[in-house]
Amino acid sequence: MSFQSGMRVFFWDGKGQTVCGTVQGVSRATDGTVVLSVRQDSGRMINVPAASVTTLSR
Repeated sequence: MSFQSGMRVFFWDGKGQTVCGTVQGVSRATDGTVVLSVRQDSGRMINVPAASVTTLSR
């Protein structure tokens, strides 16, 4: 999947709760992992591997 800024995504946190947010940026780690900068709906910024998120339907 190709991610871009503005896409709505969700993932599960360490407690198994759903976290929703908006992609703010996309980068690639030195090992090739695609990393997303996501602003959670709570306002917090987090960097997560793209493989760990799912896009939300509009």
